[in-house]
Amino acid sequence: METSLNMNKVVDFVTRCVTLQLAVNQNGNLTSIPWLSGPPGIGKSEVIRQICRDKGWGLRVVYMATIMLEQITGLPAVTKDRDKESEFIRWSRPEIFNLEKLQVAPKYRESPIIMLLDDAHLCNRQIQAYLFQLLTYRSIHDHKLPDNVALVLAGNRGKDKAGFQEILAPVANRIFFINLHADLDQWVEGFAVKNNIRSEIISFLQHYPECLVGKPMESTAWASPRSWTYASINIDSFGESLADNTLFTILSGHVGTEATTKFIEYHELYARWNAAAILNESEPVEIESLSKIESYALLSSCSAFLLKSFRENGFKLNGSMEHLLGNFESILSEMIHTNKEIVPLGLKQILLGERTETGRNTIIERLTADKEVVHELFDIV
Repeated sequence: METSLNMNKVVDFVTRCVTLQLAVNQNGNLTSIPWLSGPPGIGKSEVIRQICRDKGWGLRVVYMATIMLEQITGLPAVTKDRDKESEFIRWSRPEIFNLEKLQVAPKYRESPIIMLLDDAHLCNRQIQAYLFQLLTYRSIHDHKLPDNVALVLAGNRGKDKAGFQEILAPVANRIFFINLHADLDQWVEGFAVKNNIRSEIISFLQHYPECLVGKPMESTAWASPRSWTYASINIDSFGESLADNTLFTILSGHVGTEATTKFIEYHELYARWNAAAILNESEPVEIESLSKIESYALLSSCSAFLLKSFRENGFKLNGSMEHLLGNFESILSEMIHTNKEIVPLGLKQILLGERTETGRNTIIERLTADKEVVHELFDIV
């Protein structure tokens, strides 16, 4: 039985938990609070942001790693009782209750707001004592969360080398722990394609999915969806003037030496192909003589160029695009006979790219009449 969820599957759980919280807020009942638990860098916080954007909900992020005690307790002030002339302590509203500065604005004033307590695994016992009150009574001292606010926590696990603090038993007993893992297909479709992660990084990880997430390390680089994203952004900043040693420096500094070594080997094959010349018939290719990894690198390079060309043409089929498609289809037909098993993987970028931007699958359906390949492509995605 599956013991952890990917980011797509967790959306339904979070949405239902938020809806349940908002419902019980009206009648005073209690419910558990979801905690997204998983290794660093897999997108726990990002999935909450995406849920809020998609639903039109607001988002308030509280970074528990840097929170001071006064921000969760408020500050005491001596107040006199006018009638009895006695003195008592009144606490100011805690800073975490400040809903004026939201990371995602709600669609309507009355729309739900998620308060994300991020990096909750770093809360010490003193903070956890107040967290107990917040999770149980939705209040700190005399200050109560508005009824349209739902709580969600996110944090790392004890084995992640992330400074994990043991969660007190009474606090843990009020939490719905949802274990997460990084899923390559979900990351590619849900994030990488939408955010223009470099095509050679996407195709590399599709061929070597074990390189998406490495073992969490202290004081050195290791691979995660976040670190691959940062590496892609840094590579983009160099434009076309990227030397091999620069590429190695960027990658090893983000994802570690082991993943970088594999990527460099693949990148040399990927960069070998001039996809523009190949698809314009000015550079012939002997496909039958290629190894499986060479075929995959060629197909990925051509797929990336074709997708880029379609984007530039607004996914419209004109004469030049028909020409590119025809030449790509010829390469595809040969490759189906020589290395059929890599074809669905090599075409996935086109499928996900078009689906993300237009919601259609017309390019893939035009490219091959081999129904088995099309079926396999749709099945694995």
